[in-house]
Amino acid sequence: MKYIILLLLSIFSFSLFGKTCEFTWENKPEDSKYTEQYSIKTNIEGHAIRIFKLESNYKNFKKNCEGLAAVSGELWGYSDYTYKNGTVSGYWTRVYDDGSTMFGTWSGSAQSPKDQNKNSIIISSSIITGGTGVYLKVKGYGTSKGEFNPGTGYTSNSNTIFYNISD
Repeated sequence: MKYIILLLLSIFSFSLFGKTCEFTWENKPEDSKYTEQYSIKTNIEGHAIRIFKLESNYKNFKKNCEGLAAVSGELWGYSDYTYKNGTVSGYWTRVYDDGSTMFGTWSGSAQSPKDQNKNSIIISSSIITGGTGVYLKVKGYGTSKGEFNPGTGYTSNSNTIFYNISD
């Protein structure tokens, strides 16, 4: 009987603390802007290597599973594009209204129309590698799909993350 009670308590505590949060939000164009961008053209027609920083200040971020709303974020990236088509990757961090942070890495693929003045599409995935405060022991992953245009500064995307906070 003692073992059955211990087993039940173990299962209950795992389900209580092992619950995965699924959280989706929109990154709106008015919330984010490129604060740094550098591009180097190579010897191949249309090929450029670019680094950039994107800063976000969220006005109406919805509350997540812990009841917290993000107030700001930063994203640093590296792209290897030919006519704005190719791979992109980098790092991100998000600050919440209680001071906690969550951070990770991301990578994706960009596809652009023939008219380089139009917005490009990006599909990416991320790995949540850590955090501070509430998110000190967070682990998880996410997906994102959006539009961007380095020339005009436009950026907008839809994001979903899945994460657990372990003890």
